[in-house]
Amino acid sequence: MEVSTDWWDHRPVFSTTDKMSRITGLAPGQRPGHVTTRLLVSVLLCFLGWGAVSLLGTSALCGTTSAPASTCAVDIPSHISAGWFIAAAVVVGYLLLAVTSDLTNNARQRLGQRRAATLLRSAPLLAGMSLGAFISAATAVAPDPSGVVRRTVNGVIGTESIAISAVVAVATGLWFVTVAVRLPSALLHARQRQVTIERLRRDGHRYAGQVKLGRVVIWLGNNPELDVTITYDSLAGSHEIRARMRTSPDRVPADGSRVVVFDDLRGVVHVELDPEAEPAFEPEARYAPSE
Repeated sequence: MEVSTDWWDHRPVFSTTDKMSRITGLAPGQRPGHVTTRLLVSVLLCFLGWGAVSLLGTSALCGTTSAPASTCAVDIPSHISAGWFIAAAVVVGYLLLAVTSDLTNNARQRLGQRRAATLLRSAPLLAGMSLGAFISAATAVAPDPSGVVRRTVNGVIGTESIAISAVVAVATGLWFVTVAVRLPSALLHARQRQVTIERLRRDGHRYAGQVKLGRVVIWLGNNPELDVTITYDSLAGSHEIRARMRTSPDRVPADGSRVVVFDDLRGVVHVELDPEAEPAFEPEARYAPSE
C-alpha cells in the first residue's frame, strides 16, 4: 500500500504549541519541505498572470469611460466584440485560477502549513495586481501629470478609471507589504516545525497515549479544530498535556483513541494518531459545522 506524501491525508494533526493555520504537519517518511524550483516558477507565473489581469482589467475600464483612449495603458481594439472579450477573459481567468490553485496546494503539501502556503500564494498575487494597476494609472497620468491628477482628485467625468486604478494599486500594494513582511518568518516557522517533527520521530522517546476530546474551538472552512488532552505514561510517571487537533469532520478520532507521543525529555513533544491501532472515528455529522 502506497503511503500518501500529503500530510493532510494523515489527519488529525496535533500541536502542543501552535493553533489554527500555524499547525504544521509532515507525512510519515517525508523530509522537511522547502521552496522548490517548481514553487518559484508557479510564483512567477502567478505574479505575471495577476499583473496582466490587473493591467487589462483597468485598461478595459479606461476604455469604457469618456477619458481619451490614448490614456489607457493597453488600447483594446474596438472591433473586438464584447462576447469575444468575455470568452477570452473566462479562459484566461480559468488558467490563472488553475495556476494559483496549483501554487497553493503544492506549497501547502511541501511546507506542511496552511499559513505559509497562503502567504506564499498571496505575495505574487497582490504584487502583480498592484503593479498592473499602477502601470495603468501611471500611463493615464503621464501626458499631463499635474493636470490629470487635479482632474482626477476633483472627480471630473472621464477620470474614474484613473482613480480606481490608483486605489487598487495602493490597496493591493499595502496589502502586499504586510504579506511580504510576514512571509519569511512563516516559511522559517514551517521549516523548523517540520525539522522538529522529523527529529522527534527519529530520536525521541516513544510512548503510547490516549486522546481525550474537548470542545470545538473553531472551524477553518469546514474543518474543526478541537482542544484535546493527551495522557501518557513514561518512566518519570504519568503525564497530561493540552494540545490542539485539526482534522476534517469525517476523521475525528473517537474519544480515548490511541496516539503515539514522541518526547525528547526536554519539554518538546510531537503527537500523532497511532497508525497500528486501527482507529475508530466519530460520526461525521457530529463535527460538521452548522449552517
